[in-house]
Amino acid sequence: MAYAEAVLLGADSVAESAESARFEPLELQVIAIAEADPIASIGAPTRFSRFFERWLGISRPKPLANERLEALRRFAVLARVTGGSLPVDEVRRFLAAGYSLLQARALQRRAASFAR
Repeated sequence: MAYAEAVLLGADSVAESAESARFEPLELQVIAIAEADPIASIGAPTRFSRFFERWLGISRPKPLANERLEALRRFAVLARVTGGSLPVDEVRRFLAAGYSLLQARALQRRAASFAR
């Protein structure tokens, strides 16, 4: 697994590719938070949802202040909800935030393993 991805990405060694798939402690906390966030937390609220939330006293999770961490949270929520099958556009958005393809695949595999 790691060797094939290392070859595809042009990594010099398997150790280098495994290192690029790791998350920092803060990023792991964001992933843990994303496990409880609903899919509605990643989009802008509609007028109806705002009214409904106020009426029932529901508070929606706020986006993270750090754009990179918010991209990670969004990707983790989508991966969990879809069972790891994300559209290519979402993967590109995650990569554009500064994460690696190996990190994306790690989150997708994690979500797929929970979906079973």
